[in-house]
Order: sequence, then C-alpha cells, then structure tokens
Amino acid sequence: MIFVCGRIELEPAHTDAFIEAISAIIETTRKEKGCTIYAIARDVVQSNVLWISEEWDTEEDLAAHLATPHVADFLAKVSSLTILSMDARKYQVSSVSPMGIPES
Repeated sequence: MIFVCGRIELEPAHTDAFIEAISAIIETTRKEKGCTIYAIARDVVQSNVLWISEEWDTEEDLAAHLATPHVADFLAKVSSLTILSMDARKYQVSSVSPMGIPES
C-alpha cells in the first residue's frame, strides 16, 4: 500500500482557483483502479494551505494515476497559480489498523 501526504501553501489570492481545479478531478480519481483514499482539505488555521491525503493499492496504481489525462489537465490549469511551498511525501505502508479516540 502507498500513502501520499502533502501540504501545499498557495498565494492566498490563488487558493480558490486551485481548489476549483482540483475539485474537478476528485470523483474521477476516486474511481481509478487502486485508489482507496483521495481527499483534499483546507487547513482550519491557514486558509491558503491545503492538505492532500491519498491511499493507493500499489506503486503502479499511483503511477497510472499520475499519467492520466485528467491529472495533466489539472496541472495545466494550476500552472499559472503561485505555490509558495509544497511538501509531498510518499510512504510504503505494510499494515493498517483502526485507531480509536482516547478515553478521558
């Protein structure tokens, strides 16, 4: 299993345009082979920061996703937007288990 976690900080004036562009590919991506999680969230403290969470069955599934026409279209749409910083990390996960809320 492959897990991708990313943090993107955008020029504040460009945040809504980035969200609009990425929103257009979410449902299509979620239907792709091997995609179990594809989620984008806006930071509750810094509204120009987005968090990306992805889970893929295999490295090949992720590579196939990155080669799709809808990803190329998304990248073209956001190419003129200012990204102030980006940190994306890919993890190979050997096991997953549920995590409960600690009792007080």
